[in-house]
Amino acid sequence: MAKPKISLYLADQSNEYQQMLVLDAKRAAEAAGLTLQSNFADNQITVQIRQVYSSINNDQSNRTRAIIVMPVRDNSLNRVANDAAKAGIGWVCLHRKMDYIDELRQNYPGLPIATVGPDQTEIGHIQARQFRAILPKGGHALYVKGNFANSSAELRLAGMLEGVEGSGIDARDTLSGNWTSEDAERAVEGWLRMVLSGSSRLDLIGCQNDAMAVGAHNALESVASYLRRPEIAKIPVTGCDGLPGRGQQMVNDGTLAATIGVPSSGISAVQLVARALENGVQPPREVLLHSVSHSDESTLADRFRTP
Repeated sequence: MAKPKISLYLADQSNEYQQMLVLDAKRAAEAAGLTLQSNFADNQITVQIRQVYSSINNDQSNRTRAIIVMPVRDNSLNRVANDAAKAGIGWVCLHRKMDYIDELRQNYPGLPIATVGPDQTEIGHIQARQFRAILPKGGHALYVKGNFANSSAELRLAGMLEGVEGSGIDARDTLSGNWTSEDAERAVEGWLRMVLSGSSRLDLIGCQNDAMAVGAHNALESVASYLRRPEIAKIPVTGCDGLPGRGQQMVNDGTLAATIGVPSSGISAVQLVARALENGVQPPREVLLHSVSHSDESTLADRFRTP
């Protein structure tokens, strides 16, 4: 007898966190006796919509039981989600805002319909604590967001700004790095050349993922060489995602000042679907996953304490 099939749709194949998410989801599916099909949309909404509809429109014998999806943009798949539920397919949204979720759950109570992802506001709070540890006397921070169209980026920003209130840290300058190293490097380098060519100073760059932190680090080195100011290359950079072979390693070798370990939403999403398919009970509306700082604030405070 064939194993029940579920489908995973993600935005960006070059994103290392999403690569990890696929591997974790496949292991979780195998452990639960499910077959997982995965797809990437190259950050294109139209591609993702076509991909998801291909699952919905399959004949009954080959149709997926549930769709797990990280939308390219918030609320870009509301209509698609409704069509999936009409076809008897569960819907789990990863890391993105979905205004339609409550109505969908009410209309289709027998299906696994939920959102799963890290507590984005908590991530912002952790970043703020890292900033406070690195800059105990305050200072000027540049903040590199993932994408202005994603709720995850906005919630992290809001949590960070809330966390630095009263600290003397000015973190109001923000750029979009589009979650990629290349885009972040271009944006940060242009900003640095404009701002640091004058009398302004910068004490820290905080990034919403490790890929953008790499881009920011590269931009600092480039501008330090261009302006012949080697101290610019020493401005600390923080990231987020904290994969063992990437972000954590860069903290350990001194490339990054800190990162944040974000748990894999793929495992939780697959386990949620598996339980719902087995017992027929609708899962909780939202599953929030908790992240941890790497390095912790006390270690950062010791490292950056002014003699």
